Amino acid sequence: MLYNKMQMGKGTGKRMKFGKLKDLSIKKKILLGYLLIICITVIFMLLLLGTLWEHLTKESISKSIYSSNYQIKKSIDNYFDSMVKLSEFPYLDSEIMDILRKDYKGIENEKRVVAQINDVNAIGPKLYKHVYYMHNQIDAVFLFPANMDYYAYRSRNSVAGSYRIETESWYREVKEGNGKPFIIGVHEEKAVSQLWDVLSIARGILDPDTGEYLGMIVIDCSVENFARLWDSSEYSESIIAVTDKNGKLILPGGEEKKREIEEYLKENTPGAEEEGKLSQAHFGNQTYYLAVLPLAYMDGKIYQFVPIGDAVKNIAYTFTLAVAVMLGLGILLFFVSIKISNTITQPVLRLIGTMESVESGDLSLQTEEFHGEMKILSRKFNHMVKRINAMFMEMKEKEKEKREMEMLALQSQINPHFMYNTLNSIRWLSELQGADKVTQMLDALVRVLNYVAEDTSEFVPVDREVDFIQNYIRILNFRYFERFSFIFDVQKEAAQYEVLRFILQPLVENAVLHGFDNNDICATIKIDIHLEEAHLFLCVTDDGKGLSGEKIKEILTSERKSEKRLNKIGIYNVNQRIKLTYGQEYAIRIDSKEGCYTKVTVRIPARKGQE
Repeated sequence: MLYNKMQMGKGTGKRMKFGKLKDLSIKKKILLGYLLIICITVIFMLLLLGTLWEHLTKESISKSIYSSNYQIKKSIDNYFDSMVKLSEFPYLDSEIMDILRKDYKGIENEKRVVAQINDVNAIGPKLYKHVYYMHNQIDAVFLFPANMDYYAYRSRNSVAGSYRIETESWYREVKEGNGKPFIIGVHEEKAVSQLWDVLSIARGILDPDTGEYLGMIVIDCSVENFARLWDSSEYSESIIAVTDKNGKLILPGGEEKKREIEEYLKENTPGAEEEGKLSQAHFGNQTYYLAVLPLAYMDGKIYQFVPIGDAVKNIAYTFTLAVAVMLGLGILLFFVSIKISNTITQPVLRLIGTMESVESGDLSLQTEEFHGEMKILSRKFNHMVKRINAMFMEMKEKEKEKREMEMLALQSQINPHFMYNTLNSIRWLSELQGADKVTQMLDALVRVLNYVAEDTSEFVPVDREVDFIQNYIRILNFRYFERFSFIFDVQKEAAQYEVLRFILQPLVENAVLHGFDNNDICATIKIDIHLEEAHLFLCVTDDGKGLSGEKIKEILTSERKSEKRLNKIGIYNVNQRIKLTYGQEYAIRIDSKEGCYTKVTVRIPARKGQE
């Protein structure tokens, strides 16, 4: 039983989940479908990219580091090519060759010294101009003639006068080298007063005709200056070191790093690896990729140590960029899917919007004709709305006719008591006063009866309604012995706007009949008509006894009958006509304070004759 209940619970949960999916809108279902496809595609591409990246990373790093090593090798080879060519300079200068061939033995001792010094001084400027000045990496150049004890030089340090080149370990090899250039590895330059480590190019100078040894030219480059040939790399934290044939290390930077690498090379003797292959080196609490490349000129090697983190950094940036592009592409595809889903669902949403507008009462709307299946649906909907609108207009016309008939009936129902009282007043006035007052009262009565009977139209201009009220007031004042004072404040611009017929008369009549006590002699009624924010406001205010809340509610919600009225149109009827004509949001508002005032306000849309 328990198992069955659990299974039923699982089944119910699944149905609820699928039910929620079914309740989603078409747009959300399409977007979910697109999103699922995009996510699967992006995840697959990221997995594939990660696998390829792992496979290609080391190969790419290897190519990059070896490419850097080849550039360094090329710079070093170019430097030594230049030095070899510059070492040939003495052969190209006939004056230097003549000095090297000169025999000083036949010259007296003192004169011989002067002659040798003069000749050495003549060689010095030539060495500066044609050798020392020709390359930034040259720190000193020496020419040691075999026929004298002095030598010519140009150097950024002063020289040691007691220096003898014959004491150098490499001297004999160069002298007997038949004029070939020799690269002397890292050694201490003793010819200068301030000792420094240099690499040198040395060449024996032979007489081209006899092959006799005439002297030796030596071009020095300090270790620091030589290291500037590769002082930059693609990898900011890489260490590039060069060794000569004796294994002496040339490394720019601090002594501590130099000692670490020297110790590593003593303990490990990496040879020239297979081209493009990397090994790993560990020292100084860090692991490096190591690329080794042989140097033919120096019979040495280039070692480049690149921290693994630094090596991977550039490729990691590329990978991150690729991931970002992939994610950006996924986001772009998502927005494209939104656009496509909008294209599919927008016609449905527009049709729904039109349906909602029609539902709220706007039967004049017609939806646009779409494409495909939506075209058939939109046509059917438009046809249905047209039929409903035609039926509604027919009902509206019948309702209008009904109201006109009611208006005619109301116009014809002038209260007999009103007529009797009016005529009785005329008779009474005719006995007590002259014919002028009688004429005025009769004139007002005729105008009132004429306004009531002459036209059956539902709307009249404001100025005509006001004119009718003024005649009606004249009759009232005749009846009540000028007891009421009327103030008209009609905005000039409002005079041509239209209102319902008899909209003001019930308001004024209510103020006269119910606004004051019988003993109120000075009663004031103000009629204010003005425009405000596309609406027409008609206000009737009296300074009488005021109305209670219950009285106001009774006036607005029930039809009240009185024998004293001009006709059967009361405030209740006016309120109903306003709602029926202009809509439920328009109605009469009564504000009152007992013992002070009563203000009746009508707010209707401002419309002119043809609107």
